[in-house]
Amino acid sequence: MSRKKSHTASGLSPIQRKACIVLAVCILAVIASFVVAWILPQSIGGKDAYDPNLYPLDTSLGAILTDNSADDSYITSSLFVGDRTATSLQKDGRITLDQFAGKEDLKISNFLKESCVAFQDDANTYTIPQAIAKMKARRVYVMIGSNDVDGSVTVDEFMNDYKQAMQNIKNSYSYADLIACAIPPVTQDSENAAQTQTYIDQFNQSIAAACEEMGYKYLNLAEILKNDKGYAEESYVDTSSGGLNAAGASAVLEYVKSHAYQTDDTRPDTNDIPKRAAQASGEATSSASPTPSATPAKYTANYTVEDSVKGTLTGNGKTGVTSLEIQAGSGEQISVTAVPAEGYTFYKWSDGVTDATRYDVMKKDISVTAMFNDARVELTLDRGDTTIKKGESLSITATVKLGGKSYDNSNVQWSVNDELQQNGGTFTFTPGDAGSYVVRAGIEINGTFSTAQITVTVQSDPTAISISGTSTITAGGSTTLNASVQNKQGDVNWTCDETSWKATGDQVTFTANQEGTYHIRATNNGAEAVFELRVSAAPTPTPTQAPTPTPAPPAETATQ
Repeated sequence: MSRKKSHTASGLSPIQRKACIVLAVCILAVIASFVVAWILPQSIGGKDAYDPNLYPLDTSLGAILTDNSADDSYITSSLFVGDRTATSLQKDGRITLDQFAGKEDLKISNFLKESCVAFQDDANTYTIPQAIAKMKARRVYVMIGSNDVDGSVTVDEFMNDYKQAMQNIKNSYSYADLIACAIPPVTQDSENAAQTQTYIDQFNQSIAAACEEMGYKYLNLAEILKNDKGYAEESYVDTSSGGLNAAGASAVLEYVKSHAYQTDDTRPDTNDIPKRAAQASGEATSSASPTPSATPAKYTANYTVEDSVKGTLTGNGKTGVTSLEIQAGSGEQISVTAVPAEGYTFYKWSDGVTDATRYDVMKKDISVTAMFNDARVELTLDRGDTTIKKGESLSITATVKLGGKSYDNSNVQWSVNDELQQNGGTFTFTPGDAGSYVVRAGIEINGTFSTAQITVTVQSDPTAISISGTSTITAGGSTTLNASVQNKQGDVNWTCDETSWKATGDQVTFTANQEGTYHIRATNNGAEAVFELRVSAAPTPTPTQAPTPTPAPPAETATQ
């Protein structure tokens, strides 16, 4: 009897299969974590997404300080103000408290508002511009922006506040030299490093340009603080605060000395400069009853406009007014903006301040007037689009009006096809080549630019053609024709009225197989010449006579 063998299929138990599934899920999770942690950040703007050349500094700017060595006394006569960068210099006595004014977390939006500077034997605190005036600074290094590069403000918003800060410092103490410092870089391993460093580069580019525009100096600290990848040199950064460590602060101060800005000291008085204090007197905790303070002095600020037609004022909660009178205590800050009317532009305040929005720290009564300029500029030309021949000249005169009244045209700028030619009221255009030209005139008055232009079409000289060659041939013969062309444009084209013959070139060969008169035309650039060729019949060949046969000589007689 045969017995069937049973075969049991080998396989995984349900528990084993579940274990394999769990293992596979874990492996996929590890791979996904790797992708999220390492690959995605680099593809969407992680550590390696920073382009150090995206916002380059224009090193040709005259505002940028270059090599110029100074000794330690240069540092001791300088004041460093701002955020954590300035604070880093003051730590551990690298500069003294009397060389510093600022606050670690200071932002540009609070630069003119934050009362963060204290003096000995003084219960008040002061803003940085107020403190600079009290300290009678020889020169001021402005270090602000490190707390503003988180994307919370645009570069335009930042620069508007930055310019106001610089102008306010200058207004508070005009004898101080102002040096704006580059915002220090961040380390490559810091949070959002690529994005933050890109903001820093953009802000620094704009700060340098503003210094050039406003007449201040710029210290390019990035030159000493950046590594070859464009991030901060890690050995210069305090990882706990993000500011400079001792090595970084020393590097900055050495760079300040090696790029010194040396000018004459014009301060009229350096007496009675108060000593700095870490906090205002009376701020420390005390169980004693506070001594009542004296009522602060009150001052009056009067603001007016020179002409209500030209503009108005905004400030103290009012808009569209022609005058403002504001009472403020000593040390209080007032801001007022001059708003030009349509067709006008702000010029300056009567005390020389050139920003439309001014910030005044009250130390005395003030009275100033906002001044405006007419911006209704009109420029016209005495000619419209025109056509002339090459070699001819065309004189064009510009008329300028400001506010509907005639204005001097001597500063009109002329250009031809966007290439600057000259300044003056009249321009004489003498083209050397045929073609189309745009002649443009422009003038800027009171910040308003007006232009006018015409198109001048210059015609080339007329084309003339003459044909030379043998004018009579016999049928079956050929003649060589030459075209002489003045002001030629392209190829010379040939045709024959009586045949389908065509040719191109300055020299051609024409063959006539039949007698008759042929008219051969040469054309170029709209000009034409006709050559008449007369072909005579070929002569009839003369028949050839057959030669006369030569008679045979007589036969000789045989001799017997």
